[in-house]
Amino acid sequence: MRNLAIIAAAAVLLQACEKPATTDANSASVKDVTKEDRTRAAASAKICGQSPLSGVAEVVGEGRAYFHGGAEICPGDEAYCLQRSYVIPKDRVVTSISQDGYTCVFMPGHDTMTSGWIESKRLRQAATESSPPTSAWEGVWESDGVMSVKVGLGEDGLRASGVDDWDDGDGRNHHAEFSGLLRVSGNHARLDDDGCGVDFVLLDEFMIVEDETSCGPNTSFRGVYRRKP
Repeated sequence: MRNLAIIAAAAVLLQACEKPATTDANSASVKDVTKEDRTRAAASAKICGQSPLSGVAEVVGEGRAYFHGGAEICPGDEAYCLQRSYVIPKDRVVTSISQDGYTCVFMPGHDTMTSGWIESKRLRQAATESSPPTSAWEGVWESDGVMSVKVGLGEDGLRASGVDDWDDGDGRNHHAEFSGLLRVSGNHARLDDDGCGVDFVLLDEFMIVEDETSCGPNTSFRGVYRRKP
């Protein structure tokens, strides 16, 4: 089964790439990282994806803040811990656990997600709406370039439907879907559809989805979603 690194395969695809960023100490050492080092760091970054999400943070400070892998000896200042991906000031990310001065963060992009450890001093926790209005839920939410969840207002309240459709590369297609009424409490919601249970947490522009892996064979809706423009 796919692992989205949170939430399962990875989060923080950087809007930052669209803007020039100043050079900091980390950016100089990126040149010293070999291809093997990057592969190792990217793979080990999945470790932080196994922990619960805790909120949203804004990137602060100056210049690029690079992602670090999550091996036993990372995160850290060593060159082999660094990934190519980075964030810049004012980017917002979803946060998970913190340890040894680093925080595990995620952010969905258009086609994929990137995850890894960022120095905690470069993050400032942001307050999120605890009781968002109905309109904040509505829209089409996407994750990993494959999964989508649509939320809209029906006669009996907010309803959600989701589709996950992917090819495993061996000619086998995996499909799952759900549809039903959302039971909303604050910024949390729950949907049950014939044995397929899905939980939602709305964190401003991000929506966290967790399921019980019972919505379809070899599929999961778990991930960090962002509303489609």
